[in-house]
Amino acid sequence: MSKNSFLKGTLILTLAAIISRVLGVGQRVPLQHIMGNDGMTLYTISYNIYSMLLIIATLGVPSALSKQISEYTAIGKYLEAYQTYKAARNFALVTGFIMFAFMMIIAPYYAEYALAPQADLAIRAIAPAMLLFPLIAIMRGYFQGLQFMQPTGLSQIMEQILRVATAVALPLILLHWGYNKDVAVAGASFGAVTGSIAACGVMIYFYKKRRAEQKKQLASQKSHTKLTYRQIYSKMIRLSLPITLSALAVPLIYFIDTSTSLRLLTPQEERVSFAVGHKEATIGDKEIVLPVAPYLHNNNTTMVPLEAVSQAMGAKLTWEPDKKRVFYERGPVKETLTLGSDVKVGNKILGPFEYAENTNVPAVPVRFFTEQLHTYKEAMDTLGILGGSAQSLAGLPIILAIALSSSIIPVVSSAHSRRDEREVQRMSSMALRVALITGVPAALYLTVAAYPVNGFLFSNTEATYTKAAWIIAFLCFGTIFQILMMTSSGILQGLGRTDLPMRHVAVGILVKWGGNYALAPLFGIYGIIMATSFCFIVVMALNLRAINRYTRLTILGEKWRGFLLSSLLLCAIGLTIVWAGFKVQPLVSMPAFLFFGIESAVIAVFSLAGYGIALFRLKGIDVQEIRYFPRAAQKAYHLLARYRIVPAYIDPVNQQQKSGLP
Repeated sequence: MSKNSFLKGTLILTLAAIISRVLGVGQRVPLQHIMGNDGMTLYTISYNIYSMLLIIATLGVPSALSKQISEYTAIGKYLEAYQTYKAARNFALVTGFIMFAFMMIIAPYYAEYALAPQADLAIRAIAPAMLLFPLIAIMRGYFQGLQFMQPTGLSQIMEQILRVATAVALPLILLHWGYNKDVAVAGASFGAVTGSIAACGVMIYFYKKRRAEQKKQLASQKSHTKLTYRQIYSKMIRLSLPITLSALAVPLIYFIDTSTSLRLLTPQEERVSFAVGHKEATIGDKEIVLPVAPYLHNNNTTMVPLEAVSQAMGAKLTWEPDKKRVFYERGPVKETLTLGSDVKVGNKILGPFEYAENTNVPAVPVRFFTEQLHTYKEAMDTLGILGGSAQSLAGLPIILAIALSSSIIPVVSSAHSRRDEREVQRMSSMALRVALITGVPAALYLTVAAYPVNGFLFSNTEATYTKAAWIIAFLCFGTIFQILMMTSSGILQGLGRTDLPMRHVAVGILVKWGGNYALAPLFGIYGIIMATSFCFIVVMALNLRAINRYTRLTILGEKWRGFLLSSLLLCAIGLTIVWAGFKVQPLVSMPAFLFFGIESAVIAVFSLAGYGIALFRLKGIDVQEIRYFPRAAQKAYHLLARYRIVPAYIDPVNQQQKSGLP
């Protein structure tokens, strides 16, 4: 294959990945407005378990398949390539069905364990996507092995468009039809299913389009080797397993958070745990057996028996003689419930008050109780901020940095295969340097501008607004270490040591799990975020130590002072504008979100411009390294160099000064 074709294919995949990731991150902004922070908690719980199980379902086979297809077709072994593809396809169909069934079965149990029984519906709604996504991943690996990148890129974009459209539109429709928030969250989760259908349709279209050429190639091969499934799978798993375990790092971290956070942030006396269809329940520190199992009313509202749960929670019930109305009292909560009418807490309509089917046991919506548990409700909101707002913004600094550094990593692999240690050292250092120089300012911007960015994008009450800004700032700052972790893992893979990132991730996950339990009791949600950062730091440090055994890294060298001072200048400019914003906002008559949007833009322009100019002036970057940056960044440099705002480029060959790049 020509070099130009390879570069074109890499560009297609990079652009598609960036567009898909931006769309995926962007969808959480309208979702948070529609469903609130507690609704985002349920959505995050379902999405995180799905993301983790999807990686396990594919086991990294698409990457291994791509490599094997490429090797076979390069030497004309088309029948062997087709046998390998069919085996991988069958593997995907089986594992996809197993994971789908597994998610459907464990949904109520996992939701109960996570102290969010309302998430049961959302987990079941996203589960059918498992039937198609492993197959889609295999077909993408097949086309990439053929160096045909268009199907992968187009399917990624179409998948995200349908996913986002469904995830935003369906909750609005369901709420308009009178369904409650739990069902609306399930509608948002179902977006993964429509996205998988769109992506699968694209892949099938391209496969059928290429079928005639494939048949021609198969017919042209005179003889072939009959490969057994055992031969194919053993080779695939050997290649793919280390990649899979390395890729599990971030999904597993988020899965740990959604699995443990509510338990860690909620005191024992406010924990409630129910599972639809099961009479066993936990109320505070009491294990009780309910007279009837929790059930779904019209597939909409989770209902639980009133008297048994009220008694376990220490509430007082006073029935009127006709047994049609009851007075409920628990601390400051005093409500009158009438059989056959809707249950309300404050102004919220939660669902019906009715007899459980075929019984004389009065039942109420589970939210009637959870809405009264103030610490639990606060924990639900907090986890929703972490999963719905902070994690979506923290995904942004990763996009550009990883896209830039990933283009350098194949060069590391090529140099290593040629035993060109000097080139390995130069390009490994360059990959980390580019990731650092581009990722850090994005992370620091979101850290210092967390308050206005949160106000512009998300909806929070006065009670949660400041907390949301701090959670966003803490998590976004930690992405600095995530950027270096992911880039260094890629370099180790380029050096052929895919086993090392796998081991380092395993150590990091243990640090994360232990960190949650050690730090959450001391610092609450910030302890959970600190545990995430510690995980990234540990994996990053282990990766860098391993790389240094192969080649001596010089990431910044003497440029570290210029880089550090430029980063501090960015923070100083950003914080100054935020401080000025507090003073100016009361004097300006405009909607708060609009003011915060303008403030966010002003911080971006001045802080990032200050960072870029200082980086050049303080020699935190070599001008010649701009060639590794995106074309837009090169054009911006060309403009600034023309007006001598930044140093001009000097041609290393003839030492002639130029205002731009060659």
